[in-house]
Amino acid sequence: MITIKDIAKLAGVSYSTVSKALNSDPRIKPATRQKVLAVAEKHQYRKNIMAQQLSTGRSNIIGFVLDELSNPLFSNISGNLHTELKKRGYQMILVVADDGLDVFSQLRVDGCILWDYALDNRDAFWKKFATLNMPCFVLGTDEAPNSPYIKIDRKEGIYKAVEHLKSLGHSRIGFIGNSQNIKLEGYREALQRTGLEFDHRHVLPAHSSWEDGYFAIRNYTFEPDSPTAFIGLNNLVTRGALRALLEAGYNVPNDISLIGYDDLPDMQYAEVALTTIGPPLDELAAQAAELIVSLIRNEQVDYPVVIQPKLNHRHSTAICRQRVSEHQ
Repeated sequence: MITIKDIAKLAGVSYSTVSKALNSDPRIKPATRQKVLAVAEKHQYRKNIMAQQLSTGRSNIIGFVLDELSNPLFSNISGNLHTELKKRGYQMILVVADDGLDVFSQLRVDGCILWDYALDNRDAFWKKFATLNMPCFVLGTDEAPNSPYIKIDRKEGIYKAVEHLKSLGHSRIGFIGNSQNIKLEGYREALQRTGLEFDHRHVLPAHSSWEDGYFAIRNYTFEPDSPTAFIGLNNLVTRGALRALLEAGYNVPNDISLIGYDDLPDMQYAEVALTTIGPPLDELAAQAAELIVSLIRNEQVDYPVVIQPKLNHRHSTAICRQRVSEHQ
């Protein structure tokens, strides 16, 4: 395998010049950098991460910890985060839950970002990660840890969804999914804030998968006083619910309006383009990348960083038919 010293000899420059050129040091002239990169590419040079750590004390690697990969939300967040970190000169390693501790220890990553998720023993988990002695923060938490974190204002997001549906004349608004307390709390508070009544029968039990959303609707008996609009817990639940509504012969949005939480690119390509509420994933990734880099540089940071969900209007919500009939 070719080394930096080999590249220096072939390019006719010093070892330090090659090192700086490969790391995009602005002090290196563009022509010199291009010459070094051309030699490196010709001979298929690959960075030796361990050697870089020994010489600089840095790996330029950021760890990202998730608890599961089945939800496309996480692949979208991971892709955006990878892009933002790369802009800042870092690579990203994605690991699942507790596996991150061993991986990060061996690679000596410069910092890590943890997506907030339900833990059986949160204190024990954090105690383990504290032993890594590196910059680290929680992304997407609803709590207030005594450390930097990025919060998504989920309650405000649910409120915006309820407010939008009420503006269309819907007074009976249901919620599909009961596995995330913060969103359920937001739903109840949003009804109260908008002057609508909460009815526990309008909360359809569902966890977080496509199948959960599908069977929540399939198993629900629609009656004259049933909701005329629903909010889905997440993108998967909403997509499953939409399929079930269409199979049952309902027209979305003319019969029933539907809003999904999480705005992913594929939501606009559902059987009916779905109106959504959710944090802008590009903004979320940019803020996360900026925060971890600031922590690595030991810069003073203000926290929490709060991401506000945005309502994305598409074709799955419409004026309530009852409201239309009242004006005919």
